[in-house]
Amino acid sequence: MRRITVALTALLALTGCGQNAGEGGLKDAMAAVSGEGPAAAYFEYGEPAWWRDLGVKAGAAEARRWLPSASVSGLGSFASAAAALPEATGMTPTAGTRAISIGVPPQQAFRFDGDVHADAVRKKLTAHGAKPREMGGHEGLSFSPGDEIDLSRTIVPGVTNQLNQVVVTDSLVATASSPDPLTAVLGGETTLADKPAYAAMASCLGDVAAATIMTPSPPSTAVTLYGVGLRRPADLNARPVNVICVLPTASAAADVERALKSRLTPTGAMSDGGTYSKHASEIAHDRVSSDDHTVLRAVLTLNDTTNAMFANQMLVRGDLQTLTKP
Repeated sequence: MRRITVALTALLALTGCGQNAGEGGLKDAMAAVSGEGPAAAYFEYGEPAWWRDLGVKAGAAEARRWLPSASVSGLGSFASAAAALPEATGMTPTAGTRAISIGVPPQQAFRFDGDVHADAVRKKLTAHGAKPREMGGHEGLSFSPGDEIDLSRTIVPGVTNQLNQVVVTDSLVATASSPDPLTAVLGGETTLADKPAYAAMASCLGDVAAATIMTPSPPSTAVTLYGVGLRRPADLNARPVNVICVLPTASAAADVERALKSRLTPTGAMSDGGTYSKHASEIAHDRVSSDDHTVLRAVLTLNDTTNAMFANQMLVRGDLQTLTKP
C-alpha cells in the first residue's frame, strides 16, 4: 500500500501539480456551473487543451490510447457527433480549453470554453434557421423557445434538440435543449463546487484531466454519489491511472466499503467472467475526508492494453453500481 502511495505521489509531482487535490481544472470547472439543477445529477468534464500540450493528436502512435479521453471527455451526448460539429455549427470543442456536460435528458446542457470564432458559429446556426432570443438573461440564438424536437431539422446526425438554445461569445459556447439548463451551465450564485458532497468528490478524484460525477440511477439508499476520473499521465508512455470515488450514505457506509474493497480487487470477478487483473494489476483502496464527508476511493493502475477510460466504462455499464451494492 505504501509503495502504491509513493508511486502516486511521484506521478503527481511529475505532472507539475502544485495545487491541492481537486483544485485547478476539475474544481474550477465545477465552480463554473450552477449547483442547483441538472449538474447535481450529472457532471462530466474534459480538458482538451491539456491533452494537446501533452502531445495527444490523431496519427501519433504513442498517443492512440489517450485519444478517447482527449477528444470526447466532457462532451456527453455530443461525443458521437464531435467530428461533425465544426463543419455544421462552427463549434470545435477539441480546440478549446475545457468541455463540460451537465444533466440527463431532457435537462442537458453543454459548455465549451476557449477561443471561439463567435461570428462563424452565429452565421452557421442562423443559416440553419436559428433566431436571436434572450434566454435566462443571456442574448443568444434559438431554434425553438422550449425543448421541442424537430426531427425534420438535422443539423448534426445523432443530435436532436441539444442545440435548441445557444449562447456564444469569444470565450465560450453554451448550448441546451431549453433555457433552464442553459442558464445552469453558465453558472449561478451557488455552484457545484460550493456543495460539500461534490467538493468532497473533487478532493477524492484529485488531479484529473477527465472526470464524471453522477447520482445513482435509479436512486439508491446506499450511495449518494459516484465519481470516476483519469489522472493526468506524466507522459504519453505512462500507464493510465483511474480513480473511482464512492460517497455512501451514512447508514450504509460500512456495508458499501466492505463490498467495494472485497469485490474490486485484482482477483475479483467481473461480469464477463474474467477478473480485474486482466485490466488493472494494482488496485489500492483508501478514504478521503472533506467537510464531514468520507468518500471511498479505489485507485486502479491499468495494464498496457486496457482502455484508459476503463473506470468510466464501469460506471456506464453499471458494473460500479453492482460492486457497491451491500
